[in-house]
Amino acid sequence: MRIINIFFIFLITIGHFSISPNPSCAKEMILFSFEKDPEGWEIPDWAFAKKDHVGKQISISEFHASSGRYSLELDSEFSGGPSWEGSYVERLIDVTDWTPFKFLSIDIFLPEGAPHGLRARIILTVGEEWKWVEMNKTIPLAPGEWIVIKVDLTADSTNWRKFIDDSFRSDVRKLGIRIESNGKIAYNGPLYIDNVKLSD
Repeated sequence: MRIINIFFIFLITIGHFSISPNPSCAKEMILFSFEKDPEGWEIPDWAFAKKDHVGKQISISEFHASSGRYSLELDSEFSGGPSWEGSYVERLIDVTDWTPFKFLSIDIFLPEGAPHGLRARIILTVGEEWKWVEMNKTIPLAPGEWIVIKVDLTADSTNWRKFIDDSFRSDVRKLGIRIESNGKIAYNGPLYIDNVKLSD
């Protein structure tokens, strides 16, 4: 009888696993990992021409990485003056149709010892008219910590300043990241960007 009971339990267990639906595999696409070079990211010429844009140069670095060995290093010089300042980098997008994905995330690291108060924002340029669409809020960076900025790309998203619909993610032309100061923060140094990815 004991053997029969054990066999019965075994059959129930097998049956349970056979009729349970398999968990769907989450979709993910790494857009940029910076393991070899800056992968086409740049500070645009117009940003160099603006006094309130303080990004100086970009390179890859092995000092800090959230994934792999390298990250993108952005050097900036925030003056601490009375006005707003930003440090902006961008990249033209190769895979422009993001409709299979719901989220975009980017890891940003501000070194320990840097001042508190710097914030980050993601900016997308979309569609044939190259519309500039910013996040409606900036995300605070914490010195000594990797901060993951994750934004919703779906039509119900409240992460963006402008109203978006399902076509928003079907034709993404450019991805930008801007580090911002309210004008009271002086910082001359690097920050690091890594693990730029899309996910479901």
